[in-house]
Amino acid sequence: MTDQPICATDSYGKEWYLNGKLHREDGPAIERANGSKEWHLNGKRHREDGPAIEWSSGTKDWYLNGEKYDKESYIVEMNRRKLEKWESLGKYEEVVDKLNRYEMMEEWKEFDVYLKGGEYPTSSSS
Repeated sequence: MTDQPICATDSYGKEWYLNGKLHREDGPAIERANGSKEWHLNGKRHREDGPAIEWSSGTKDWYLNGEKYDKESYIVEMNRRKLEKWESLGKYEEVVDKLNRYEMMEEWKEFDVYLKGGEYPTSSSS
């Protein structure tokens, strides 16, 4: 078995395989001639820094470990994973503190708009 993906090319495009499964860590595992791209790890659609499928039409689909997400759920899941990682590194309190300060800054920005004659948001997500 090899530890580097092997690229197969045909008239439809390029595909990278590792141990018989679609797999590539440094880019899409499938690059179609029509411009569509798919990211795979160990045979499953997966991408942590954007959509796992970018169709040539412009449509995008988000996947993690083969599970499909809508865009909003994907963002929530990635943020959850990031917080878990920070917690495992002992940085959770530091991150939460930064997030709280950011939220306070956003509230002050909204209040500043209000003071300058704008509308203050009445709906709160608290």
